[in-house]
Amino acid sequence: GPGTAELASFDAEQVESEIAELQAALEKGRGKLDPKTVAVLEKNLTLIRQATEDAKRALAADPANQDLQQYFASTVHRKLDLMRRATSMAGV
Repeated sequence: GPGTAELASFDAEQVESEIAELQAALEKGRGKLDPKTVAVLEKNLTLIRQATEDAKRALAADPANQDLQQYFASTVHRKLDLMRRATSMAGV
């Protein structure tokens, strides 16, 4: 119906490519980062990856579920935003 265009849809491929970019930035900056910071950032990336896998499974089981789409889109994007901020603050 009308208004569906504004709904966030969950794009696993886009999320996965962003995760890969953040991972690459982390690898590149590893030498100048505190190992504790690296550990925290890597743990967060793992959690985001896990959420992405969960989302793909749930949406494969119920692809028409708009609420699920929005939930996963907002959850994963919020986590990615935090990671982007964290990596830029860390200087990677």
